[in-house]
Amino acid sequence: MQIYSGKASSETRKKNQGMRVVLDMVNGLKGHNVTCDNFFTSTEIKEFNLGWNCKKNKPELPREVLQLKCRKLNSSRFAFSEDCTIVSYLPKKNKNVLVLSTMHNDNQ
Repeated sequence: MQIYSGKASSETRKKNQGMRVVLDMVNGLKGHNVTCDNFFTSTEIKEFNLGWNCKKNKPELPREVLQLKCRKLNSSRFAFSEDCTIVSYLPKKNKNVLVLSTMHNDNQ
């Protein structure tokens, strides 16, 4: 097991550091689902069953899940692709919660 206690003083910031941490943690695991925060994820990690809160600035997100006009409170919108499902939930006015999952897709 690897424990992260912050970057070493000599280290420079690395690109995709969060994704690297997740890959290190799940190395050797099979048949498990992983849920994590949006810092630790990328849609590039498709071989694992992941679910996470998604940032709204991802270019691969469909426009329909980002639109808030004319949406009722507590409504949900779903978008599907071959390898993932996106849920857009509106708990408050102008508050869009996006959850992306590679566990729920057309390949299962």
